Amino acid sequence: MRWLVGWSSIAASFGTVGAVGASDEGRTMHPVGSQLLWGDPDPLWAVGDWRPDEIRTIRVDTAEGAPTARLAVLGCCGATDEQLRVGLLAARGGALRHLTAWTGSYTAVVQIGRRITVVGDLAGARPVFYTPWAGGTAYATAALPLADLIEAQLDIGHLAALLACPESPEALRDGTPYAGVKRIPPGHALILREGSREITGYEAVASLAVAAPELDPVSAVDGVRDALVEAVRARLLAPRHAPETLPPDPGPVPGMGPAERRAARGHPSPASAPTSPEAARRPPSPCSPPGCPACPARSWATARERGSGSSPSRSTT
Repeated sequence: MRWLVGWSSIAASFGTVGAVGASDEGRTMHPVGSQLLWGDPDPLWAVGDWRPDEIRTIRVDTAEGAPTARLAVLGCCGATDEQLRVGLLAARGGALRHLTAWTGSYTAVVQIGRRITVVGDLAGARPVFYTPWAGGTAYATAALPLADLIEAQLDIGHLAALLACPESPEALRDGTPYAGVKRIPPGHALILREGSREITGYEAVASLAVAAPELDPVSAVDGVRDALVEAVRARLLAPRHAPETLPPDPGPVPGMGPAERRAARGHPSPASAPTSPEAARRPPSPCSPPGCPACPARSWATARERGSGSSPSRSTT
């Protein structure tokens, strides 16, 4: 699994080097298994097995004294670096729709000074979640790391609505299975300013009282077809990463039993497994690397645990 994690707070020194709170004895937290995309005062991390070509950041040089403008795009995006730069300039002026018009499947995060904008897609295929935390707002592209961060309980009402009305998203509203963790509606963006949050729509919504002009069916179908072709082309042109696979099993070999065949392929022999009662009662070893999806409790690590004082918040597996 992989996701984005970031937050915005009132204090300008809260980010990657700030304390979480008095209840944590001044300890700082950091996402486990993450890479820092940008730091204080409003840090952003990429957590998980992101490939280098799936993480793109653009920074626009501004005049002296002007706020810093940065854009992070994570996922498969068919835009060129120049198109990303133009989109960042448009977002700096408030036009967020440009950030969703590129081909591919991705999540865009814009930082203009202390203003952070996380843009969700129109269909909700790449959701964005948020929760109040430590005097500010934490956000991520998965609900579980935020639930682990605030130690949230299950939202029984949301689960009941999901079971009763599985095909009616209106019943779920902006809730998640975790109490205190909310989801941004499709076609909306999360805007954070020094800890305060605002959810705004970036797609124009036509009023039902005024009839929209009828579109030509042929041109509408052509537009949908062209969009699908460009999306598939962007996916096919992206770098491919073939996973390492073991050689095929040659099958039965005359004169060799199952144990010999496993040993020839480099697999451990069943005889090497612990068989004593003491070994059977021994607790399992912790996951390696820490923070794997099977161990949500290790999503976040303190700077003291990491052995450095430069990492802040809690992390996600």
